[in-house]
This record gives sequence, C-alpha cells and structure tokens, in this order.
Amino acid sequence: TTAPTMVSRLLLLFFVAIGYGSVSLVGAFQPSPSVVACKSAPFQSHSSFSNQQPARACVSLDMMPITGQEADWMGHSVDDLLATSSFWMAKQYATSPEPIHTAFSVATFLPQPFWLLMILFPKAQLTKKIMGGLEIPLLCCLVHFFIVATSIGEPGATAPLAEFNNVFDPAGDPQNAFMGMVSNYPNFVAEEWSHVLTWDLFVGRWIWIDGLRREIFTAPAVLFANLIGPPGLLIHWITCTISGKEIFESSEKSEIENL
Repeated sequence: TTAPTMVSRLLLLFFVAIGYGSVSLVGAFQPSPSVVACKSAPFQSHSSFSNQQPARACVSLDMMPITGQEADWMGHSVDDLLATSSFWMAKQYATSPEPIHTAFSVATFLPQPFWLLMILFPKAQLTKKIMGGLEIPLLCCLVHFFIVATSIGEPGATAPLAEFNNVFDPAGDPQNAFMGMVSNYPNFVAEEWSHVLTWDLFVGRWIWIDGLRREIFTAPAVLFANLIGPPGLLIHWITCTISGKEIFESSEKSEIENL
C-alpha cells in the first residue's frame, strides 16, 4: 500500500469515527432508567410524542418513592423495561408525523457506504457495478424531492421563498439573511442539506470515474468531496497537475466546442 493511500484511509477512518460516534442510534430509542421510572412512562398509550422523546412528567429513579403498583413495576428487570420502551419508541418514531425528519436521516446516511466504496476500493468490480451508473445519485435525488414535496404541503411552506430575496440582495447582508432562514425553517435546512449531499456525491462520483479512465489517484479528492465538498475538486485538480495530466483534456474541450 502506498503512503498516500494509507493516509487517505486513515483520514477516512477518522471521519467515520467522528461522524458515526456522534450519532447514538441506541440512545434515540432507549430512554434512561429515570425515564423508565416515569409515571407517564413510554408504554402508556396516552403519552405524548414530540421530537422523538416521550413525555417526561416525572422525577428521577432515586427520588421517586416506590410503593404499591410502582413496586410491582420495579419488580421487572431494567433490561425488560428498556426493551419494551425501545419497541414503543421505535414504533412511535416510524409512525410519527415527521417524515421530513426521517428523510433527513436517510439523506445523511444513505450515501456513506458508496463513498466508502469509491475511496477504499476504487477499482473493485463491486464499486464499478454499483457506482458506474447513476442509480445511487438518482436515489438521493428522490429523497431530496420527497423532502421538497412534503414541505410544500405543510403550513407556511412558501415563507422561505419570500425571504430568499434577502439572501440574494447585494445591498443587504446575505449571510445573516441565510442564517435567519436556517434558524426559522427546519424544512429549509433539510432541503438544503439533502441538496448539498446529493451534489457532493455526484461530483465525487465524477472524480472517481475520471480517475479510473485516466489512472489518476483519487482517494484524497473523493474523501474531501465527501467531507467538505468543493475542496475535493480542487484536490483532484492538484493531483492531475502533479501527475502531468490536465483536469480536463484539450481533446475533450475541442469536442465540446464542436457540439
């Protein structure tokens, strides 16, 4: 294994550890023991469900007196109670009226295995078979379209469009205007996030294919295309220059000019 390849793989593993370590899927569906001891416990069918968390009108386990029915309740093992509440929360999550929340997660994690293939195994037949076509980018486009279509059907859907004028007002403050939209419109954030991730994947795939066609080392460029987008393309340009190859061959430019 060459040194650049090893460095790229180490960077990738670091990114995976940071990205996935910050997301606790177990924590999303398993409340703490203090929540299990709540009088408005998750397995009561009338408990409200907001932001994927059960109502918490309760005190912690060590503060609540254990008497009567509560003593029978506490006779169960914590593992049993957690398993029951986890099932309840998973069911509520799946049936909650927040499809955009779920689509946001899909848009975030769906592309990641395919990035791994292009970075770690760029010449593998499996990678070529899966990423050689546009099926995966188009699937990401469908997720983005779902977020847009669902957002349109909700109250106040057109409000971000009205404020978009402030973002493109050269006499104003575009950055603050955009930050205001991010703070006030969660659906707009979901749309922009899936938008960015989809185009990152599209460009990363182009870099990977260009590397295969012209035998250019693309792992760092594809990695950074995933991490921070445009710098990945700049790294590919630098790699091409170091390799003595243009990022866009003159013959290709001539073909386009003659179209």
